Amino acid sequence: MITPQNTGTEPDAAHTGQTRHIYERALGHHRAGRLDEAIKDYTSLVHAAPMSADLYNNLGVALRASGRADAAVACYRRSLALRPGAAGVYTNLGNALRDLGEAARAVEAHRRAVKLAPKSPKALFNAGLALRDVDQTNAALEHFNRAIKLEPTYVLARVEHARTLLRMGDWKRGFKELEIRFALPGRDPRRKGKPTWNGSPLQDKTILINFESGEGMAVLFSRFAAALKHMGAKVVMECPVHMAHLFSAAPDIDDTLNLGAPATGIDVQIPLLSLPARLGIQVDNLPAETPYLAAPKFGARTLDVHPQACLAVGLVWSGGWSGRPSGGPPRIGDMKLEDLDELLSIPDLQLVSLERGQGASDIQNLGMQSLIQQEGASIMDVADLASVIDQLDLVICVDSVAAHVAGALGKPVWLLAPPGADWCWLLDREDSSWYPSMRIFRKRPDQSWADLVGTVREALVDVIKGAA
Repeated sequence: MITPQNTGTEPDAAHTGQTRHIYERALGHHRAGRLDEAIKDYTSLVHAAPMSADLYNNLGVALRASGRADAAVACYRRSLALRPGAAGVYTNLGNALRDLGEAARAVEAHRRAVKLAPKSPKALFNAGLALRDVDQTNAALEHFNRAIKLEPTYVLARVEHARTLLRMGDWKRGFKELEIRFALPGRDPRRKGKPTWNGSPLQDKTILINFESGEGMAVLFSRFAAALKHMGAKVVMECPVHMAHLFSAAPDIDDTLNLGAPATGIDVQIPLLSLPARLGIQVDNLPAETPYLAAPKFGARTLDVHPQACLAVGLVWSGGWSGRPSGGPPRIGDMKLEDLDELLSIPDLQLVSLERGQGASDIQNLGMQSLIQQEGASIMDVADLASVIDQLDLVICVDSVAAHVAGALGKPVWLLAPPGADWCWLLDREDSSWYPSMRIFRKRPDQSWADLVGTVREALVDVIKGAA
């Protein structure tokens, strides 16, 4: 996900002498990522110059970056009270409201920013992200188009324009335009000195699939190894160490390469997200046969499923492989364990947590040890995750590695998707073009997660009645 862009400001006329020195020091801390120090300096300056709109804005930017979106919103509102027509502050306010899940209010703030600065590419870009969050996809596309027209070299806007086209099912244009991502710092995964595959014959060639865009996308696109193998290639999959065991067991992946390891014996390479364009993949010809991955037999974990349980159901409420972020803005699309409360009352279920990282402690913190079996804390790599999922009847999860692994194994998986869900889930569909075993439950912009889980509970009760 592309991060929304904040708008900082330079000091206003109120900053002189010692105050200016502290302000410059605060900016130095801020730019270096020393957020606590920056916030401390900004706060002391606010006490000295309480009528400075700039200070409140920059303090808000630092607070949001440190994960304190509520405080950031308050600072932005104070800044706007002091200087009502500041388009950049409305943009920042919208981004912080977006972090808090206040999608409608975020859109309102961004619309004000665009009204005040209709020729600001940054205001248009951030408004596009907010509009897509509330499933106003056409309006989002139009805002990205306007930003690009004003600033053709605006790479972030072009990437999000491409992702929006993909979400709308226009994969031919979307994947072609997505190639611009390599212009972003740190986004080109290709190895120096190795040619990029251009679609030429691969017979007796060794091709490296470069890792990019996270674990879930690697699982999703690993299906394309079969097409490369069919063309006579030896397929090497680059991946983090915690994915190597799973991919090593895949029938169409000959070898894995750890991130940063020397790429010896490679003839050509292809970035992961460039595969669909090279292979001519469209929504209507997508290879969706499953399973295309298997849970490794060596080192497989054994799950203790109670014989009286009608269904063993895995739960994941945070999307990142490492779990819920401990600092910075929250991940849009993550839930809280409390949102799943309605599922805990179904007596025929054995609920198994696949949650890793910080979110794994939610079970004990909320006193739910007797209701949810904790497995996530002992899952060390994606192969462990696959071996647990392989023993479950169903996985209920947010957009996560678990969703992709379950789909790739051909296991039933119910995806709980927020408004503005990732492009690969397309628009308005309850099924997935990628995974025949997936059912998508989509949260409306006016719904809470708990509301959506109520619908999931009804569907789950129907499944149990059918199995009885």
